[in-house]
Amino acid sequence: GNEDGRVMAIPKRLLDPRRPVLPTNADKQEQLIPYIPQLVLPPVACLTYNKTIQDIRSILTAPTGLESTSLLFVYGTDLFFTRVTPSKRFDMLNEDFDYYLIGIVLLGLCLGTIATHALADNKALNQKWK
Repeated sequence: GNEDGRVMAIPKRLLDPRRPVLPTNADKQEQLIPYIPQLVLPPVACLTYNKTIQDIRSILTAPTGLESTSLLFVYGTDLFFTRVTPSKRFDMLNEDFDYYLIGIVLLGLCLGTIATHALADNKALNQKWK
């Protein structure tokens, strides 16, 4: 939290001690950002959006059942609660995920497994008769 009453998420890349003053091509391939003495935070790093929390006393975090998500609770004169996903939501399905297609594929795989099992049994029986 800062004096303005906002809570900011500092990107991990800004805290990387390997940040070069003058990046080389190898540094650029590693996506290391150049070193600057001041930490300039992008506007999207503000976790409290357009809200301000007066007189921030404490910031509490807690894990969730999802690996990509944490809970953030800030209290002072005001209360603020939000979910934080610093690495985006890599372990959650999109809203437009096609459940029917995955169901059809799974059903096809099950039917294919049953069919190949029956064919293998039939082939084994025919080989025993030879």
